[in-house]
Amino acid sequence: MKRAERYEEDEYEDEDEAPRKKKKKKKKQAASPWPKIAAFGAAGVAGVGVIALLIWVVVQAGGGSPATPVNAWEKYATDEMGFAFEYPAGWGCKGYGKSPNREAEIKSRSTAKINVKENLVGSLVADIAGANAGQQVDDSRLPVSRVHEMRRPKEPASYQESPAVTVMTKFGKGRMSAYTDGSRRGYRVTVLMHQSALDIFCDCRASDWDVLRPAFEHVIQSIGLGGG
Repeated sequence: MKRAERYEEDEYEDEDEAPRKKKKKKKKQAASPWPKIAAFGAAGVAGVGVIALLIWVVVQAGGGSPATPVNAWEKYATDEMGFAFEYPAGWGCKGYGKSPNREAEIKSRSTAKINVKENLVGSLVADIAGANAGQQVDDSRLPVSRVHEMRRPKEPASYQESPAVTVMTKFGKGRMSAYTDGSRRGYRVTVLMHQSALDIFCDCRASDWDVLRPAFEHVIQSIGLGGG
């Protein structure tokens, strides 16, 4: 028995000739699906966040929700002998400056704006234009018409204005031009007071124009003497 064992050992004296035992392959553990699910979920949340951000940017760029018709009014008046007008209730109102450079700014949530600014230059030009006026003339030759043309904005290049028409205010005849400026539409109005003049701008997004145009016309026609 011992001789047989010895013989077998002698047969494989060279280690390279000895049969090698096959190593058992370790079974690979199945990869957990949770990291992929978590990554997919994170990507989904990020995607939703990006979409929400894009919606917010679009809404902000568009100026918020569409405008609604104006059915109620509030009154703005300077604290000295000056001007006053009615504006849509609920819109933000801010007034500042002293005569003859007072100004009022009205803004809505939908980015519509009304700006009424007093100036002395317009009144001086009107005085010069009307110095020799002693007869009835066409509205296009009135002093306020001269001032209106002189005060027309020269910038930006996107500003386009329609021919002026006469509009009645509580100060008398004013001149009004409809205009477009990029994606906005509005009215520019010139009104002469007793010792100064007013530049009035009412504008909004083009998409809100049909809704807010009647309100702008109401504001313009309501402009008159204000303060004690």
